[in-house]
Amino acid sequence: MRLGRDQARAAAILLVVIALWCTEYLHGIPPAVTALAGAVMITAPRWGTIGMSAALDAVPWSLLLFMVTTTVLGGALASSGAADWLTSLFFPAAAGPGMVLVVVVVVSAASHLMLQSRSARSSVLVPLVIPLASTAGLQPAALAFASTAAAGFCHTTIASAKPLALFAQSGVPSVFGERDLLRLSAWLGPATAAVTVGCALTIWPWLGLPLR
Repeated sequence: MRLGRDQARAAAILLVVIALWCTEYLHGIPPAVTALAGAVMITAPRWGTIGMSAALDAVPWSLLLFMVTTTVLGGALASSGAADWLTSLFFPAAAGPGMVLVVVVVVSAASHLMLQSRSARSSVLVPLVIPLASTAGLQPAALAFASTAAAGFCHTTIASAKPLALFAQSGVPSVFGERDLLRLSAWLGPATAAVTVGCALTIWPWLGLPLR
């Protein structure tokens, strides 16, 4: 299928932005500046494919504000010492490494019910997981990796992930509903947690990421 004029322009701008991201070590332009320049180009009068007003109206500002807030919260948990206090409160020193791993994976997989963004989930969970790993005698990188992998699960409701929420608001006739997602999650959620725990115990240590 041949691309239209607007599609070709959008593809060209996207390729330039990706190329600049991949070559940051050469030119030193921060990724945020590159993304901003791409946004300006895509809305430019002669080069862009959408007007500035229409683009701003299409941005989910509430979702972006939520992501920024959770990112700041994650940084505050790490810098204030609250992460250490929370881990010592909910996980006593007697907690075994195996129990800690299972609880971290289950909580991380269930966190999509409260936080839509995977990056936001990790920004909140990782500052809690790192001191917890030290307390339980586990490698912080391995436990944080398990938490991040489990946090990728986000299929329970339409509001559980940005792509699902954006698709639901796009006006395109939906091909699935909340009940479909719940049925999928009932099988996929436990499977995701089990596979993550299994990989953390058996496969990842062979790849240089041991739990202990």
